[in-house]
Amino acid sequence: MVGLMSNNLLKQLNYIYQLHKQKYFSKNSENHWLKLKNLLHDPTYVKKNTYLNIINNKLFKIPLTREFLKKDLVNFTFQIDAVFLYFINGKLNKNISDIDNIFYKITINKINILNYQNIFIKHNIFTHLSESLSKEIIFIDVNLNNISDIKPLYLIYINIGNNNTKNFFYMSNYRVYINIQKIKSIKIFEHYININQSYFNNIYTTLILGNNINLTHYKFITGDKKNYYFANHDYFFKNNSYITKYDFLMSNRIIYQNNNFQFNGNNSKLTYKSLSLSKGNNISYINSYLEHNKKYCYSNQLHKAIVSDNSIINFKGLLKINPLAIKTDGQMNYSGLLLNNFSKINIQPKLDIYNDDVKCKHGVFSGKIDNNQLFFLRTRGIDFKKSNNILLFAFLVDLIQNICDDNFKKEVYKYLSNYFSTENIFNEF
Repeated sequence: MVGLMSNNLLKQLNYIYQLHKQKYFSKNSENHWLKLKNLLHDPTYVKKNTYLNIINNKLFKIPLTREFLKKDLVNFTFQIDAVFLYFINGKLNKNISDIDNIFYKITINKINILNYQNIFIKHNIFTHLSESLSKEIIFIDVNLNNISDIKPLYLIYINIGNNNTKNFFYMSNYRVYINIQKIKSIKIFEHYININQSYFNNIYTTLILGNNINLTHYKFITGDKKNYYFANHDYFFKNNSYITKYDFLMSNRIIYQNNNFQFNGNNSKLTYKSLSLSKGNNISYINSYLEHNKKYCYSNQLHKAIVSDNSIINFKGLLKINPLAIKTDGQMNYSGLLLNNFSKINIQPKLDIYNDDVKCKHGVFSGKIDNNQLFFLRTRGIDFKKSNNILLFAFLVDLIQNICDDNFKKEVYKYLSNYFSTENIFNEF
């Protein structure tokens, strides 16, 4: 059965790849394609990665390139002052994107001329898929000595279909490099939107930070019960770099996300907070791998999840401290809130420590809304719905309150209010 499963999926991907390579062939893409095939022929790998069973019998197509005006998309995007890059149906739309700007150098290639990688990166079928099927490789360079006030970068991934056909999925693959050098502070927003069609969205992004960089990175995935979202993000730190990262993952049919962080310099810092929501029969896989290689670095992760109906969220985290990483301070915390008896949260934190002169810890909590707390609020004259919403907000507040961008914070509150049908409860606090 496992062999049949991989053959069904592989047959479709092979057909798509053969069409793709007629226009976009390279040795790098061919190499990744061969490795992808090897993984799908490996019954142990297929059995271990259960999400492959869900996508196995789907029919996939590559979407057509479509043209839009900015005004057609304004209702779907955040209203922020930034450099906008619109990725539509697998390609960067040059006509409506801010390609020519003074802050970012945007380069578009058909083949991967950089292929930046490190031995700590363990590829999976989705990184191989992105490397072998992306229509273009996007390089974004930030190398500014004389500009102190840089506009944020807003990456908008929009997938738009022609109809509401339920029998197939449009597949979009992206490969993006962001190289940040010689700038003190920068913000990046990533926003994922699907319209009118079920989608298989696959993104592989590498972020390379030089010395003395302060990066704030926001990611927001719009919820949709039909769509499949797969993402791999690799972060490489040098000396005195600081990343603040926020992920807001609204419920999709499948969310599969890998975040890989590698500290290659001294005195660097990571603060990473994420919120995952899931409902219906949806399922999420949220993986975080963090490797400390140098001295005097700090990392703090806080991951929260709220699940309802028959949905499942799977967290897996590894914090690795290598022998040279003295005076490391690493923390990894997970909290899950179950809204009924059928939802599930699976949490697997792990510490690999190869140095005694460090401080590391992890914590795990999962549970339901406390009926005693509900009762207490009810005795104060607060109705049941609002009492429940207050406790939901209390669970989320430490994730959201420190967001520095007020416009983005308002958008998060708005989406959460709609998701939980809480009217304006979040705006009241």
